[in-house]
Amino acid sequence: MLRRLSILLLSMMLFAACGKDNRCTVSIGVTNFVINPNSAGDWAGLNNVGGYAYATGGHRGVVIVRTGLNDFVAYERTCPEDNTSRVEVSAGWGSSLLECPTCHSRFVVENFGLPTDDSPTDCPLYQYSTSYSAGELYVY
Repeated sequence: MLRRLSILLLSMMLFAACGKDNRCTVSIGVTNFVINPNSAGDWAGLNNVGGYAYATGGHRGVVIVRTGLNDFVAYERTCPEDNTSRVEVSAGWGSSLLECPTCHSRFVVENFGLPTDDSPTDCPLYQYSTSYSAGELYVY
């Protein structure tokens, strides 16, 4: 009897854990590019700390934010709550928040893309890796 109960409880815990992980799964695409964030062209939005730019790649695009002189973050633009929508830089908060125009989830840029407490989702944005060296930003 105890063995059956243990197996039942273990199965329920595994099922519940799988459900939560699946809910936070976001479609992402292949992303591997290099840019010059100090250029005056397409990436001029990244010339200053707090600046941002949108790039192609990923599933629904990539948003890059300059968080320091030599620090950048890059997030998938696919909203984890609404896989058909793209997050955008929040009009009211500037580059510190990204927002989904469909479900109105908001994500904190400098906090690993975690959602704000009042967001409909508790899933973070997918964060791509970045590396900045010799004036070139690698996003992968």
